Amino acid sequence: MKTKTKIGVVSMVSLNLSSMVVGNAIAAISQSFKGVPISTIQLLSTLPGLGTLLMTIVAGQCAMHVSRKKLALLGVALITLGGMLPLVVNQSIIALLVCSIVLGGGIGFVTTINPMLVSEYFEGEERSNVLGLGTGVTSLGGMLLMALGGYLGGKNWHNLYWVFALGIVVFLIILFTLPNDQPISTQNGPKEKTNTWKIIKSLSAWVIVVYVAIFALVIGYNAYMSNLSILVAQKHIGGTALTGLVNAVGTIGGIAAGFGFKYIRKFTKPNTLAFGFGCTFVALVVTYFANNFVLFAIGGLFAAVGMVCVMASCPFLLSMIAKPEHIPVVMSIYAFINGLAGAIEPKIISMLGIAAGAPTLYFSAIIVAVVGVALLVMRFGKKAENGELIPQ
Repeated sequence: MKTKTKIGVVSMVSLNLSSMVVGNAIAAISQSFKGVPISTIQLLSTLPGLGTLLMTIVAGQCAMHVSRKKLALLGVALITLGGMLPLVVNQSIIALLVCSIVLGGGIGFVTTINPMLVSEYFEGEERSNVLGLGTGVTSLGGMLLMALGGYLGGKNWHNLYWVFALGIVVFLIILFTLPNDQPISTQNGPKEKTNTWKIIKSLSAWVIVVYVAIFALVIGYNAYMSNLSILVAQKHIGGTALTGLVNAVGTIGGIAAGFGFKYIRKFTKPNTLAFGFGCTFVALVVTYFANNFVLFAIGGLFAAVGMVCVMASCPFLLSMIAKPEHIPVVMSIYAFINGLAGAIEPKIISMLGIAAGAPTLYFSAIIVAVVGVALLVMRFGKKAENGELIPQ
């Protein structure tokens, strides 16, 4: 039963990076809408992020009153619908943009509900391992979706959207592998009406620590990703091809780290979260000083491992320091902060007057180092995993 459930839970996240597929066809799509500004066409790859952000707020509330399996199925259905409708409705850029928001909304449901299901069905190290496995499947799914989408849309960008038919397969896997669950509000008998604001006000300081950690990590990682090509150009080492190779190395590293996360845990627990920040710090520093492909690739590997460790550890630790009945709200806020940090990272860097390229990496390395050291000094991981932070 656990293996069957694990397949269902992990398969959910295989479509989490599906919104990136459309980015490969922006130039081709712009040729079909020559009167439309390129900035509007580019919204096809960024609007899903808005849909995701908005839906993370709704998903936690829905989980209080609706079966999480049904919500997972709804999320995958929205991804599939938003991805495949452009096969039919592709003569209007407005229609394509709406489909992108629907797609993002589906991803928002999945990213919020997934850690809830992991917390529900798995305990201890198995819970951590499943979360790590999920990050590996997310990277692998994203790589396969982009490769297949590029192949299908090679001659006609309309055909790129056929890649979202894989959502039907994922939908069926979830339908037949995930057990039917009851809404949290009906578990263990009737409960008093849930007040979301009351739950938010009652969250412990340790939950806030995790929120700060994920915000800082996403700022640092996104700064790395968005400035990599700039740094490569500034150092006159290469161009788009070299940046692509470094990203490919990082993707493969992320897949390996996800599938081998239980082995990483053996050597890093109970400080796996802090270890993730350490890896991200190394990635930023190595990339800052890199002057050849090998060093850039090493930076890419450390960035990927750091991201896997933090993304798997944060929901795991939240599930250990939050009350079970608060999990939907806690995970919903976590998903929202995750998405928000990614969306506003460029604005934060710009508002602080930090130049793109090396200065941004330098600043991000400081932020990541401070948070990582703070986690170690507070002995946060050890306290959480020893049950010292369980709310009364």
